Amino acid sequence: MNLWNKLNYKMRLYMLVMVFTWIVAFVFFGIFYYREKEFKAETLNAHLQIYNAQLLSALDVDFEKGGEYINYVLDSDSVRFTILDTAGVVIYDTQGVKAGTLHSDRLEIQKAIKNGQGFTQSRLSTSNDMRPYFYSAMKNDKYIVRTSLPYDMTLQTALQSESVYLWTLLIISVVLSVLAFFATRQFGHNVARLRDFATLAERGELAELSSMNFPNDELGEISKHIINIYYKYQCLIKERDLYYQNLIDEEHEKSRIKHQLTNNINHELRTPVHAIHGCIETIIDNHSQLTKEQILDFIEKAHGQVERLGALLNDISLITRITDAPQQILKENIDIVSILDEIQKEVEMYPVSQQMRLNITVPTVMPICANRSLLESIFLNLVNNSLSYSGGRDIFISLIEDNSEMYKFSYSDNGIGLDEAHFPRIFERFYRIDDGRSRKKGGTGLGLAIVKNAVLFHGGEISIKSRDGGGLEFIFTLSKN
Repeated sequence: MNLWNKLNYKMRLYMLVMVFTWIVAFVFFGIFYYREKEFKAETLNAHLQIYNAQLLSALDVDFEKGGEYINYVLDSDSVRFTILDTAGVVIYDTQGVKAGTLHSDRLEIQKAIKNGQGFTQSRLSTSNDMRPYFYSAMKNDKYIVRTSLPYDMTLQTALQSESVYLWTLLIISVVLSVLAFFATRQFGHNVARLRDFATLAERGELAELSSMNFPNDELGEISKHIINIYYKYQCLIKERDLYYQNLIDEEHEKSRIKHQLTNNINHELRTPVHAIHGCIETIIDNHSQLTKEQILDFIEKAHGQVERLGALLNDISLITRITDAPQQILKENIDIVSILDEIQKEVEMYPVSQQMRLNITVPTVMPICANRSLLESIFLNLVNNSLSYSGGRDIFISLIEDNSEMYKFSYSDNGIGLDEAHFPRIFERFYRIDDGRSRKKGGTGLGLAIVKNAVLFHGGEISIKSRDGGGLEFIFTLSKN
């Protein structure tokens, strides 16, 4: 058993096939050999029964006629004759068996008495020469006639199966053994490949799995399908794990941003609240010493901080709504040109010292399915950013691409521009280039963050670069649907 277990699968399979093949071959040969020998014995018996029938016919006519027939046969063939009565008692025998000898115990005699005829192969003669004979007996109403031939080499050869059948069977068995070797070798090769597949699958080496080759047969095809299914399954698992990992990373990032946003909001709210508190506290504590003009100045400063606080809360509410509940923001069919016209009219109402020329180059109609307030916030925040920080004279808004899917805009100014080191963070919430200058201008630090999130909400992208000739240029797209 230990030796059997040490053999590889291919060798064990080959040995099993060989054992089965040779067992089938020997069983087939045994059956064939027996049937062939029986057939030849029956053929010889039929030949001797002819003698028996002729002798019985002669005996029915005259006993002496029977003797003449026996002498005729003995002259032409080495056949032994025995004549018995219907009870199996010897009447006459060519080999000198005494008359009156009882042969009813002989198998061929018993068969003849019972069935009318019978034969026995290779039984020793106990009455004279002790040689084996082939006996054939036949019975009629008066006599039993038995013929026999000595079981010599000639008779044995005649009764044996033809050796050509044996050699044919041996050759077929050898050919089947060779074919079985190649078949089990091929099958064993596939099994070995599957074993390698199991080893690689256990180690998770997908790259090597995808490069495995199998023979072009049915088992090879099945093996390829198994590997392809497993490979796709493992890829799906990796994609799933990556998807969930991205979700986890996204949640962590959202948590970090919310934590940072909360800290920034606290910081941004604290400044105007402290300023308002300081102005009111000064008026309460020193109202008797302050003049009317001084009190009015403190009230105006507090009012300015209240407006700044209101703008900050509005911006926080807007950006929170865009990022946390975009599905609640409604869209409608609007015209972007109408929004640009309103912004241009609003800028014209600013004091001359705060104005910049708006150069708008767009078609007369630009339909889009979008949220109007968010589109207004995109252009208005960009304009306010230029008015507050660029120091330039002109603002340029133009449509640079229009197709069935989206609009592509260019927004730029001819101001002082910005160091490109700030570009990667320019759209972050509460990111300020100059913290003191930004607060002095009344900015909330959320303008460009609102612009980016509003663009993303409308299925677009936005980027920033330095403008040729000075200033900044924003390139952004808006999906029409």
